[in-house]
Amino acid sequence: MDYLNVKEIAEKWGVNVSLLRKYCAEGRIPNAVLRNGIWCIPEDAVRPARTQKVYAYDEVLPEFPKKLQNQKKKRNFHGLYDFVVIDLTYSSSRMASCRLTRQQVETIFRKGKIRESFEPMKVSDVIEVLNHIHCVNYIIDHVMEPLTQKFIRKLHQILMTGTVDAYRDQVQPGEYRTITSRPRDRQLLPAGQIHSSLGELITSYEHQTEIERNHILDFHVRFEEIFPFEDGNGRIGRLILFKECLRHDIMPFIIDDKRRSRYLRGIREWNEDHYELLDVVMEAQDRFEAQVELQKLRAAGQLWLPADYKED
Repeated sequence: MDYLNVKEIAEKWGVNVSLLRKYCAEGRIPNAVLRNGIWCIPEDAVRPARTQKVYAYDEVLPEFPKKLQNQKKKRNFHGLYDFVVIDLTYSSSRMASCRLTRQQVETIFRKGKIRESFEPMKVSDVIEVLNHIHCVNYIIDHVMEPLTQKFIRKLHQILMTGTVDAYRDQVQPGEYRTITSRPRDRQLLPAGQIHSSLGELITSYEHQTEIERNHILDFHVRFEEIFPFEDGNGRIGRLILFKECLRHDIMPFIIDDKRRSRYLRGIREWNEDHYELLDVVMEAQDRFEAQVELQKLRAAGQLWLPADYKED
């Protein structure tokens, strides 16, 4: 009997590697064997049929979101939790034209302060970074909740409250675009159709029996096409991306500003070709998985430090 590894089978079936490992661990792929920590799957294996899964609020958390919640509760600023909050906030805000540096974002998160800069800082950049940190904490605390319009509007309310645009009534935190919104060059969905269109999108997404990476990406693209809010749609969309990966036990990812053009092009081309966006996302997943492994090494190294060891 010929065997293939998990990555080869995942490409053959068009599924996520994490989902395939889960199938193996649950015994849903006959004759799959674990050799030296690597799952080997028969070449002629048949993809398991999907099963209905109900996500309840009291459901046991997957390993990764559970770890994030524990580190958040313990105020652990030297683990995956602080990396996620800082990197997701910095990268997503940077793509939204925030000019704060990663070090400044880190200082806001850890100390509630802001480092001086050689160039003027926008008040909204500081406020929105702080608000984004609260958004990340919110999705970590509510990771298993299903997507609803109420949940999405709550994220937007947290993100935009207290900003200069909100003070000037150019943005209504937690409210969809209205007919009085500022005119834009792009062709937008009429404001009167936002609620119904987003409702249909969420219903279609939540009724799927087993969510995979492509389903989450497709939701993201449709959400950005609807463009429900006056501002903050990209950041809200990327927060939802991260939450849904955690919720469905898929390796999460953070798209950085260096890949902004490819990411946006991938969204535009999604309906015709999935390759561009998938390529960006898989690269981001590899980088995130490498960070997870690095954090494991650091945690293991802490066990060997002297009891009186202190960082400078």
